[in-house]
Amino acid sequence: MYTNPLQYYFQQFTKYPFVRSYDHSITYGAVWEDIEIYTRKLSSFEGKQVSIITVPSVETLTILCTLIRLDAQIILLSPFDPPPTIYKYLSETQTKFLLCPKKYVDKYILSPIPIFTFEDIKNSKANHPPFSSSNEECKFIIMTSGSTSSPKKVCLSFTNLLTNAYHSNKNLPFQVGNTWLLSLPLFHVSGLSILFRAIVGGGSVYIPDENINWWSHDIPDDITHLSVVSTLMKRLLDRKDGLMKNKWESILLGGGPIPEGIVRKCCEMGLPLYTTYGLTEMASQVTTTSKNDNLSHLLTSGKPLIPDTVKIGEDGNIHVRGPCRFQGYWNNDTLEQPFDEEGWFATQDMGQWTEDGYLQVLGRKDNIFICGGENIQPEEIENEILSSGFVNRVVVVPMEDAEYGCVPVAFVEFSEDRDEKDLVFYLKERISGIKIPKHYFPFPKKWEEKGIKISRRALANGLQTQKEVST
Repeated sequence: MYTNPLQYYFQQFTKYPFVRSYDHSITYGAVWEDIEIYTRKLSSFEGKQVSIITVPSVETLTILCTLIRLDAQIILLSPFDPPPTIYKYLSETQTKFLLCPKKYVDKYILSPIPIFTFEDIKNSKANHPPFSSSNEECKFIIMTSGSTSSPKKVCLSFTNLLTNAYHSNKNLPFQVGNTWLLSLPLFHVSGLSILFRAIVGGGSVYIPDENINWWSHDIPDDITHLSVVSTLMKRLLDRKDGLMKNKWESILLGGGPIPEGIVRKCCEMGLPLYTTYGLTEMASQVTTTSKNDNLSHLLTSGKPLIPDTVKIGEDGNIHVRGPCRFQGYWNNDTLEQPFDEEGWFATQDMGQWTEDGYLQVLGRKDNIFICGGENIQPEEIENEILSSGFVNRVVVVPMEDAEYGCVPVAFVEFSEDRDEKDLVFYLKERISGIKIPKHYFPFPKKWEEKGIKISRRALANGLQTQKEVST
């Protein structure tokens, strides 16, 4: 008899914990029983477009697995987006149902489609005949961060995500007895991939209390794996007691530029750091360092997890392909597939290889701007600013200028004992004067803890609006 792929993994690890939180634990076997029940209750969702507000919870993970079982097209939405944005996504993806926790119902009261709360699903008495699915091309639609423009809708298959998880676990073992903190949002591929690594390897996912900032509290001693971006890593390193009591097996660091100072400090502390380069269009990791890589390697983004899946074009653009490559961009009920004849996708990230085959990511091609005739790569300036240790966060964008065309300016969150004068003095010793930001603005609070990346275009547009208003 045919065995559902998802069912196969859950049956391998029946007695082991799948999801944990601060107050309880639930095994793979128990979750699968819930999935079977929910599958019968939600049979009307079979093959349909279903959007879900992805708050971190046991219920969210169970319902996500149920939707996979039902071959639904799953649209992952952020609880931080305002209702008009959510409604726009519902329309653009032709969503038939919206799922969310009960406490969000009032927020989406004007939803143009039916809303089902997690509580409604759990308490439903409906009991349709058992459902069997192949799951071969179950699709997730994930909104990209929109660092330079409005978000694109990346379409990933079930196979894309499983394959990435399998190769990640080969390089960075995650198995029965391990626990990975769900430290990144489920509406980003970086968070969703933690779920799939658990399913493939038999490890458990730890869900932090959504009412607190996990990085500012004690991390349970038995958590072994962690995914972080540079901002979160710095916060943990700044806490003297933040990391050392855990028996870490891996700390995966990526999601953007990684300051050299952070890598050096992790090495000095003996932390099992893995640096990585990935993107939504490749279902998470593309290149990653290996266990016990030295400092020079950790200052790169590692080697490809799968052979023949990464190349550098003549213009320096990183191209990717292979079994993890996305299906295309969802646009007006069509799937746009921006691939060449050999299946390569141009990422618009600029990179180069080291002599020993490690990838160095230089920045986004579409972030480059011209100042006085010179090409400026904002990520280069951000890395230098972060390496000073004077700031917690920074984003560099262009601002129109009558003399130079554009000049770099920075949105900065300074450390308590540092200011603009200290930073400018530091930068003068390290980069050319034309690259030193001409103005410093406070880091925008409205993006506080809302996700992983900030929209550069939104910041630049905001500067232009301020300029027009002032004139």
